[in-house]
Amino acid sequence: MLYPLAVAEFHGKVGFFCATCLGKKTELALYENVRGKLKEINSLQIFSEKGKRKQLKNCHNFHFFQCEEIWYLTYSQKYTKLFKRKLRTIIAKSVDLERFDIMSKVTGEFPAEFGVVSRHRHRRSFLAYFGKKSIYVTASKNLEDWHVSGEMLKPRNGFFDDERLCFLDAITTERGILVIYESKKNSETTQQIKLGAALFDLNQPYKISWRSSEPIWAKTLRENEHPLRYLGLIISHGVLHIYWVTNRNEIISEAIKPAAAGIGSLKKRPSHLSRHHSNPILEPNPENTWEYDATFNPAALHLENKIHLIYRAIGAGGVSVFGYASSKDGFKIDERLSSPAFAAISFQGNPQKSEVLLSPQYVSGGSWVGCEDPRLTQIGERIYMTYVSFDGCNPPGVALTSISVHDFLQKNWKWERPMLISKAGEIQKNWMLFPEKINGKYVVLHSITPRIAVEYIDDLDQEGLVIQSGKKPGEDNHRWDNIVRGAGAPPIKTDYGWLVLYHAMDRKDPDKYKVGAMILDHDDPTKILYRAAHPVLEPAEAYENNGAKSGVVYVCGAVIKEDVLFVYYGGADSVVCVATANIHEFLRDIMREAITGV
Repeated sequence: MLYPLAVAEFHGKVGFFCATCLGKKTELALYENVRGKLKEINSLQIFSEKGKRKQLKNCHNFHFFQCEEIWYLTYSQKYTKLFKRKLRTIIAKSVDLERFDIMSKVTGEFPAEFGVVSRHRHRRSFLAYFGKKSIYVTASKNLEDWHVSGEMLKPRNGFFDDERLCFLDAITTERGILVIYESKKNSETTQQIKLGAALFDLNQPYKISWRSSEPIWAKTLRENEHPLRYLGLIISHGVLHIYWVTNRNEIISEAIKPAAAGIGSLKKRPSHLSRHHSNPILEPNPENTWEYDATFNPAALHLENKIHLIYRAIGAGGVSVFGYASSKDGFKIDERLSSPAFAAISFQGNPQKSEVLLSPQYVSGGSWVGCEDPRLTQIGERIYMTYVSFDGCNPPGVALTSISVHDFLQKNWKWERPMLISKAGEIQKNWMLFPEKINGKYVVLHSITPRIAVEYIDDLDQEGLVIQSGKKPGEDNHRWDNIVRGAGAPPIKTDYGWLVLYHAMDRKDPDKYKVGAMILDHDDPTKILYRAAHPVLEPAEAYENNGAKSGVVYVCGAVIKEDVLFVYYGGADSVVCVATANIHEFLRDIMREAITGV
């Protein structure tokens, strides 16, 4: 017998989490509805903090929620302490909806009694809305220590919700955090179920911006009708789909049009990019003179089950060099070298550093001399790196070098002698290589302002290679990206085209660098197929606004690992950060909301 526990959206589908109970042993699995029948997609396995698979016994009150592309499972478990039976809440996380690893075991009244946490994250804290009489909100940075607010929603005299309120769900939308609650009235022969809704401000999740004056949905159950247990809600095309299960384990759903319910226009907030809770993942190291001031703008490659980062570092004398770090899971830095992986040369007569510092004519990105903004591209057995080279006396330009994959993995930094590939005397930045040949030729993306400009090259090692590049400011003031700066990470090949992340600004918000996204044609990358109508990442956190340059998120590297898009960026020209998204949902969101053909 299957016991439905919760509902969730994944890869554009509706999934049902169900339990199979065999005595005191509980097995969990994810199902989808195929022609009226539940079909198992995959089983769910839970592992302890030590990596041992756990058997679910004496467990109940299961709930699932999603935050920053990670799924969390909470459930209550009975345990014995000092000969007394008690309850605790187990919290586990998963990136694939198959393996859940236990993070913490929480005792106390909350969240063990309710076990529901909202799908929202504010100021690096998890939020939970809960309650069975009034609705409260609580926050935690570690899912262990919770700080509970006062009552946020109370029963209202003279309204439909004058009885006790029972929290049902919370979901983040583009208008705010939508909280759904239930208010029941019982008589001898009937039970009235009425659903209310409230919107909490996205930036101030303790502030109510709207509350329904009428029920958004109501149903009267007679004596002979089966009671309903809430499963969850999904927003699809602006419509709320609420799911229930009867005591016969039959799943039913109700579609609610928000406008008809008085909520107004409501759309699910696009997933876009979600910052990792441990940001920044790499910061300046005061013990190394070459990187004690700033570490930012990392390039990224996924090789041999590791994500390798080449990041810009500024230290003594304002000199900019590149450092190396790597991560197995994409978030935690497992290795970081104590010496630079690359230092630039001058292409203009090798001026002495002291001369540059005494009378610099150009300052680039917070330093006086060196290299900045690396981009890595693997083509065959070689790794190519484009970067901005500057000597303080001449305009910054784009240089190209390469290294064998073998030497890169061994950290033998035998880079080919760099060559300047942009025209001397011109300021050029944000150039990069496509990761494969197109029409039999190497392709350099050197401008996206106002149109995509690429250069097709037969041989990247040819002497005297110089690419002419002209730039013009964006002219469409109706778009948010009316000041386009340049491309970010090297293009990533997807089923729909080349994914390109880019940097842009808005004249209405001129002090911020934001990240946009577009999809280019596979065979003709000068053709834009889709362009996201809104930024996919913009500076909002303290580490993106407090630093060498406030209001900057600057992407130089992105990789796909197990269907997750990892985007690495510099925050405030000071630290290295990462944001992620499910690549399928990310592309779907871009195409769904896209401005096409521009």
